[in-house]
Amino acid sequence: MENKENNQKASKDMLTFGILIFGSGMATILLFLISTKNPDFAGTARMMFALTSLFGVAFMIYMKEFRGTGDWKELPIAFRFIWWTILAGNSLNFIEYLMTKFIL
Repeated sequence: MENKENNQKASKDMLTFGILIFGSGMATILLFLISTKNPDFAGTARMMFALTSLFGVAFMIYMKEFRGTGDWKELPIAFRFIWWTILAGNSLNFIEYLMTKFIL
């Protein structure tokens, strides 16, 4: 019974992350397309891209820490390299946006 509840919770979590990432990704694409005609939307498009990166990082951490089964070291080195590359790229994109928007 507990396993079924965990599977339902996991599917709700996956659906939530999917909606967040897909929705912010579509909004980013739409805003970038609008910003080609009206440059005033470029800042908003960058903000949505940063939010998409933030949601991606949160999803990757959730998958690794809470849904990953087995030992992380048992996964192939190529998978771990790709995972860390995507995580680092998304993290750096969000940090760069925050630094340019709020600090500089």
